[in-house]
Amino acid sequence: MRLIDQLLSHPLFEEQCIKRILEPLGFEVHAEFQETPDRDEEPENTERFEASPEAYMAAISFKVPDGFTELTRFDTEDCEIVMVAVKPANALAEILMAREETVEPLATIARERRHQDEGGKP
Repeated sequence: MRLIDQLLSHPLFEEQCIKRILEPLGFEVHAEFQETPDRDEEPENTERFEASPEAYMAAISFKVPDGFTELTRFDTEDCEIVMVAVKPANALAEILMAREETVEPLATIARERRHQDEGGKP
């Protein structure tokens, strides 16, 4: 699991625009929006969506720009499906995209670098 996945599970993401959260953390954000199926216009798609929202959303075609990584797909209370891809633009964003098992070695490197920048002072 990536650290960013833990962040995405926070309730804040249900209440705020995802760009407002991710851009200050150092991500370029690409998002696409699609309305959830309308029961009157698309009864079969509505049934598929209601039976398995995750499977329905996974089947939607989403063009991820070069250099970006798909981050998440979710539906909102406003009847939208949101598809998000990100591109790390700084070290914090790169660390957030790292798998949990790689974070401790990265933190060790960062501590050593900070120690060197401080002239070896404890």
